[in-house]
Amino acid sequence: MKWNQVKHHWPAVQESVKRTWGRIDETDLVMIHGERDLFIRVLAQRYGYSELVAQNKVDAFIEHLKPESRSATRTSRLFQLLQDCWGHVHATGRR
Repeated sequence: MKWNQVKHHWPAVQESVKRTWGRIDETDLVMIHGERDLFIRVLAQRYGYSELVAQNKVDAFIEHLKPESRSATRTSRLFQLLQDCWGHVHATGRR
């Protein structure tokens, strides 16, 4: 997977990041927001890696990620739209 794909699919990638590096928490993931340089710095900080080691680990990690299929992408977009609509209904107080 290329980094632009990782950035585009960051919400889905976060789960893999959490499974791989448990010391990276939700706050870190929100702050990273798909930015490669930030991801490398946070990983180096949390695990005591040098920047170069962290960069190599991130590169190896994204190389093993599989891009979503078109149908999975469409399904996740539909799910997000439904969530947005549902949230809007609740936010406006409609029942």
